[in-house]
Amino acid sequence: MGKPIPNNLDYVSVTENETSLVNENKTEQTTNDNNEMSEIPELREYKGRTYTIEIAAGAILGGLSVLIGFLWDAYVEGILGGPQFAPGMTWLDLLAIPILVAFFVFGIRSGLIACVIGCGAIAGYLSEGGFGWLAMLPKFVATITMFLVPWTILKINNNRKAKNKFRILKTLDYSSETFNSVGNYAFLMGNAILFRMIFTFIFNLFVVIPLYFYLVYGGETFETVFTEPILFLTFVGGYTAWNIVQGVSDSIISYLIAYPTHLYKVFSTW
Repeated sequence: MGKPIPNNLDYVSVTENETSLVNENKTEQTTNDNNEMSEIPELREYKGRTYTIEIAAGAILGGLSVLIGFLWDAYVEGILGGPQFAPGMTWLDLLAIPILVAFFVFGIRSGLIACVIGCGAIAGYLSEGGFGWLAMLPKFVATITMFLVPWTILKINNNRKAKNKFRILKTLDYSSETFNSVGNYAFLMGNAILFRMIFTFIFNLFVVIPLYFYLVYGGETFETVFTEPILFLTFVGGYTAWNIVQGVSDSIISYLIAYPTHLYKVFSTW
């Protein structure tokens, strides 16, 4: 006997099943392609051991900090001047902005490299009259505090998470993404500004101001807060107050550059 003739209904059913499978495969492939395309702008493949990128980014942004600092010192500072209660400081200083962006986007190594380069250049500022190295010291302490404190908080929080220990704020993951939240950012940078105020107060009181008076006036007696308490506390109080203002402006401007623009999504390495 010959082969049975397939029922037309069976043939239609098989065809529809094959067509359905083809469509499902195409849909799945399209979904996978879309997922891959969505990951491309975030450059996720660069996360991990990215020492070369971090070092290069830190050097570039540190160089940008140097350029901003010298241009500001040469052209803008003479026009704007600075507060009378904090001699030597300007009303607004943008030098730390590239340094903080380096940290937010590329991590702690980039921040440290950019900070050393950007703050180190202050030693060559013409307006400091040969005392640029002295002006460099408090600026370095103030700037490094702005990212070292948040990094330390995230590092401790991450270690406690790894050990399944209690964490006060569970949303603080060790990642650039953490700073994108306005609440997280306010908490982390608020702590940074607080510690900046404390560290700069102590450093100016016991190191910078005594050295400044000694180098400028060359007195036989090495003046300190213990010999001239009112004078020293007045100066240091002014510097501390303006460090708060400077810290707030550094935080706001750096955030606007790194996060609403999605710069961190494109280049973040941590």
